[in-house]
Amino acid sequence: MGKGRKKNNRWPLILFLWVVFISLVAGVAYLSFQNGEDAKLIGEQLVNKLTETSYLQKGDTEEEMLTLTFFVRQFGRFFAFLLIGIVGTLTIHVSFSKCNWLFKTIIALGIITAIAYLTEKLKVYIPSRHYSYEEMMISIAAATLGFCLVSVLTLAVRAVKGFFHLLTASHAS
Repeated sequence: MGKGRKKNNRWPLILFLWVVFISLVAGVAYLSFQNGEDAKLIGEQLVNKLTETSYLQKGDTEEEMLTLTFFVRQFGRFFAFLLIGIVGTLTIHVSFSKCNWLFKTIIALGIITAIAYLTEKLKVYIPSRHYSYEEMMISIAAATLGFCLVSVLTLAVRAVKGFFHLLTASHAS
């Protein structure tokens, strides 16, 4: 009875993780699949807002503003895909807790890598946008970093649980 009840109590967490994961992917897809002019305008508005409300120094020339906009967008890309890697991997591990750790890990890596690849590669079909290998690699690297953080953490927790299970089993006999 205890195990069935524990599983029933996990569904809100699983639902929450899926909603967050799908929302992150939808947000990145929305930003990625805008035309070039809209994306540029959003980037400029974001940089202007950041320079007004933070310690970022506004560039004096058009070139400095474009450089600042580029770095803010790349940081945003890295952070968004880091979150996708963390939340996506955690979602898979929590949703399929009965499956083999290696299987869950491979599935999670495949899903987040596909998302990172497709959000950049499909830009070739959007007017005034282009595919950038470097930006795709930033996305994949950030998602993979998030994946590694969660995977190593889940593996370490399993190892510690296994160690203590062995320790308590040896004391019981």
